[in-house]
Amino acid sequence: MTKQIFSPYRICPIGAHVDHQGGSVLGRTINIGTTLAYSPTGSKEIHIQSGQLGETEFFVGDEIDKTHWARYAQAAAIVLNKKHKLRHGFLGQLNGTLISAGLSSSASVSLAYLKALADVNDIELSNEGLVQLEYELEYDVLGLQIGLLDPLTIVHGKRNALLFMDTITASVEPIFDSPSNHSVWIVAYSGVSRELTKSGFNTRVLECRQAASLLKNGAQILSDVPRDRFEEKKTNLPDNLRRRAEHYYSEVERVHAGAKAWKDSDVELFGKLMNQSCESSIRLYESGSEILIQLHETASDTNGVYGSRFSGGGYGGCVVALTKRELAENAAMEVAEIFSVRHPELPSAVYIVETSDGLR
Repeated sequence: MTKQIFSPYRICPIGAHVDHQGGSVLGRTINIGTTLAYSPTGSKEIHIQSGQLGETEFFVGDEIDKTHWARYAQAAAIVLNKKHKLRHGFLGQLNGTLISAGLSSSASVSLAYLKALADVNDIELSNEGLVQLEYELEYDVLGLQIGLLDPLTIVHGKRNALLFMDTITASVEPIFDSPSNHSVWIVAYSGVSRELTKSGFNTRVLECRQAASLLKNGAQILSDVPRDRFEEKKTNLPDNLRRRAEHYYSEVERVHAGAKAWKDSDVELFGKLMNQSCESSIRLYESGSEILIQLHETASDTNGVYGSRFSGGGYGGCVVALTKRELAENAAMEVAEIFSVRHPELPSAVYIVETSDGLR
């Protein structure tokens, strides 16, 4: 019997680069994502077909190939097999769009694999268990210094709510959309894919941790250091570490301000906070590529757009923008036209996206 899983992508309108430091974040799921149709195999074989990526097969327990697109499926089998000895693999048909575009397609597909493997092996996984397994999959097996933003958002996503998430306690608070909030989300893809394991992502995480350890003995991450301690000691930090920490503390403040603005249905303020978040990512965190900065500036200068920022690490991929619903179609066409004229060599695209429930 064939079953199907939809694992949505996520956007993080405010909360850039802070989840790996224990900072609070905002996120929500959209109606673009990974679809995995699957049925159990009579052995430990996992066989996956993808119209975009090709075809692959391996067995539970095989050594992982970190250069192959199947690494997320291999890693899912590894982390789940450690806790529950797997008896069955699956035959899967994988479909997805905007892969490696900064919308957390890696966490999306990983969670789909975990859920499918659990199902064919009659394993019950709680939401908390799924979040932890996906974190272990990327952090421990694939070596990416992530936080909990991606799995928390994708697992707990609600179509009609923005999620406020504490990445230390893994708690999730939905902030439901007000009937007076007539905004919509636009996702603008630059045409440049990204791969976090090959970018400056891990380096920035290390710099944040170095800043924390210099600010306070025994501190592992910046959330271990109070803001007043940073203000007192920041002149002693090397310039690059001071900038990383300054981004962290100011971004966490923006997350809390953004949560209040969403509760108050103040979308204009929320958009301004998105722009401030992106500017901090560029100036203090130093993560934006020239092309992505151009796309952000194009989007934010477009009529009807409240604000925009990089989606994901900022080393390629997408810009996400909050827009007036009645002007969204014109705004999307304008952003697409301006950017494609500037960069006709890139397969860029602009989408109006609806929000979505989480993994299901």
